[in-house]
Amino acid sequence: MTMLRLFSLFPFLVLVVTLGITPASASGSVASELHRFSRTEYLMGVDFSIDLYALSEIDADRAFKAAFSRIADLEQCMSNYRADSELSQLCTNATKNKSIKVSDELWEVLVYAKRISHLSNGAFDVTIGRVTKLWRRARRQRELPTEQRIGEELQFVGFEKLILNPFDQSVTIRTPGLLIDLGAIGKGYAADEALRILEELGITRAVVNASGDVRFGAAPPDSTGWPTGIAALSAAGPPILLQSQSQCAVATSGDAFQFMEIDGKRYSHILDPRTGMPVQVRSSVSVWAATGMMADALASAVSVLGPRRGLRLVRKLDGVEALVIWDRDGDGTGAMFRTRGFPLAK
Repeated sequence: MTMLRLFSLFPFLVLVVTLGITPASASGSVASELHRFSRTEYLMGVDFSIDLYALSEIDADRAFKAAFSRIADLEQCMSNYRADSELSQLCTNATKNKSIKVSDELWEVLVYAKRISHLSNGAFDVTIGRVTKLWRRARRQRELPTEQRIGEELQFVGFEKLILNPFDQSVTIRTPGLLIDLGAIGKGYAADEALRILEELGITRAVVNASGDVRFGAAPPDSTGWPTGIAALSAAGPPILLQSQSQCAVATSGDAFQFMEIDGKRYSHILDPRTGMPVQVRSSVSVWAATGMMADALASAVSVLGPRRGLRLVRKLDGVEALVIWDRDGDGTGAMFRTRGFPLAK
């Protein structure tokens, strides 16, 4: 009998290191009157944590409510767990060659997803929903899906099966029954939107952590940025420290905290859309980019492509850097590969 075990431990793959950040000394400036506040809420299937600096608890509370409300709205738009979400309704109501108009938010994410799908030659593909659902069922039933079942679901995968019409912002699903899964891009977009809402309220010194997809705003008072670390290849290992970050995003994708063991063999929770199988090499991929949506999607793509082809993709993109730890030998250490500009601490 095939045995399957799923491990899901501490979920944050990018860490906002709190040590070393202190409020500005009293100097009469606005910055010296700022105080740090933190709050976490469970949305989109993960913990969203927001740290921000505000003049008062009232200001902070108002900002938290607005930011988390925006994330909740996006969950209602993009969730593939909720039958009444816009995304689920798009897939449910699709018939061949029927055009369905979508919201600005869903359109923006699908357009960028299509771009990364093309750039990665299908290593990133949000039409993987049916395969994702198959593996979720396999984990619950503790039974490996057969090659036949995987092959059946792969017939519904392929971004060419989605037609995006910019003239009326509509989507046509060419293969009815196709399911879209935005899990590898939606959280990054939500972090971007949460930070945008905070900035509209005058809260610029903030950071949003969507379980490893982190969007940094302006630096804390009297600091050059937010002290940051990324998870090591092993869950027990110390974090890899980066330079302090601000006005950017960092996303890490890997199997240090989420993986499966099938007949004694370890598999990542990351699926290859081209084969329908989990990535079988232990890895940790971190991407530094301008936005959370960009970093989120590219971290997933590079995890599937591996260090050589993945970093080749990243080098084609302006303002994007990446670090890959790749443990092909399975000895728990792995080799490190990175682009020249990835901001490791000196």
